[in-house]
Amino acid sequence: MGNLARNKLRTLLSVLGIVIGVASLIVLVSVVDGLRSDISDAISQAQGARVTPLNSSDPIFSSMDESWAGKIEGIQGVKAALPNIMQLARSVEDKPSDITSGTRIIGLTLSNISQATGSGVDGEILEGRDFTTNDSGKFVAMIGKPVKDNYNKFIGSKIKVNGESLRVIGVYTTGSDLLDNSILMPIETIREITGFPKDKVSFINVQLNNPAEDKRVVDRINLLYGDEIKAATLSDFSSQFGEIFNSVTLLVAAIASIASIVAAVGIINTMLMSVLERFKEIGALKAVGWTNGNIMAMILIESLLVGLLGGVLGAILGLIGAFAVDSFGLTTVVTTELLIGSVLGAVLVGVLGGIYPAFIASRMDPVEALRAE
Repeated sequence: MGNLARNKLRTLLSVLGIVIGVASLIVLVSVVDGLRSDISDAISQAQGARVTPLNSSDPIFSSMDESWAGKIEGIQGVKAALPNIMQLARSVEDKPSDITSGTRIIGLTLSNISQATGSGVDGEILEGRDFTTNDSGKFVAMIGKPVKDNYNKFIGSKIKVNGESLRVIGVYTTGSDLLDNSILMPIETIREITGFPKDKVSFINVQLNNPAEDKRVVDRINLLYGDEIKAATLSDFSSQFGEIFNSVTLLVAAIASIASIVAAVGIINTMLMSVLERFKEIGALKAVGWTNGNIMAMILIESLLVGLLGGVLGAILGLIGAFAVDSFGLTTVVTTELLIGSVLGAVLVGVLGGIYPAFIASRMDPVEALRAE
C-alpha cells in the first residue's frame, strides 16, 4: 500500500472508478430483483388462467372479440370467463400519465360475477368492498394502495380519470406496487371514458372449478382455439415476467461491464505511472536477486489491492443506495451472492488492469533502470 500512497490522488481516482461501477451495479440489480420478487409473489397468489389475442405482447395494446368469453365458458373445467379491458389512463386528477409509469385502468365484467369467485380482483381488499353485480355501468372504482396514497383518496371520495369522476368504493393490494398502480371499474364505465370499441376486450380472465387443473384446462382451450387465441396459466405469466427481468439484468450487467472497462483503464494508468516512477527502485530489486516473477507479483498485488478496496467500498455504498431506494417505496433485493460477486468482479478488474504494467516492470533491464534519471 505504501507504493500506492505515493500518489494519493491518482490512486483515489482509480478506486473511485471501481466504487461507482460496483455501487451502480448493486443498486440497479437490486431494483430489478425487487420488481421480479414483487410481481412473482403477486401473480403466484392468483389462480386461474388468462386468454389473450394470438400475437398479444401487452394487454394495454390488445383487442379481441368479447364473444370468446361464451365459447370459453363452455369448456370443461371453466367456472367463469370474465372479459377485461386494460388501458393506460390519459390523466388522473387532471395530471397527464406517461407510458412508462402511468396508472393503468382496468374494466371488469360484473354482470356475471354471481357465478364467479368475486369480481376477479387479485389481492386483498384493505378498505371498503369488492364490486357487485349492482355496480355494472356505474361510475365507481376500486383503487390500488399506491393510487390511494398518491392522490390522498378514501372510501366515498371521487377520483377523476380521463376527466370523469368515479366514486371510490374499495382499496386493494396485491403486494406489488407495480401491479397496484391501477384503478378498477366496471367494463361499461371504461368503455365510456376511453371510447374502447364495443364488443371488444383486451383479454379474458378464466376462473376454474378446480384451480389445480389450470394447465389441463389451458391445454383444452389451446387445443380447440389455439390458431386464433392463446391461453396461459397465471404461473406461466410469472415465468414470462421472469424472462423479461432476466433480459433487464443482462442489460444492467452490460452497462456494468462498460464501467468495469473504464475502471480497468484507470488502474492500468495508475499502475503504469507507478512503474515508470519507480524505475530505479525496480532496477535495484532486480539487481539484488528479485526475479521477473517477483516483480510481476508485486505490481499485481498492488493492483489487486486497488480492486479489492474499490470493491468493498462500492459494495458498502451500493448497499446504502439500495436501502435508500427501498425507503422511497420501491422494493429492492440485495443478495449475498450479488455483494460477493460484485467484490470479486472488482478484484478481477484490478488484477486485469495490473497485468500490462506488471509485464513492463518485469521486463526492465536492471542496469538501464539504475541509470534512469
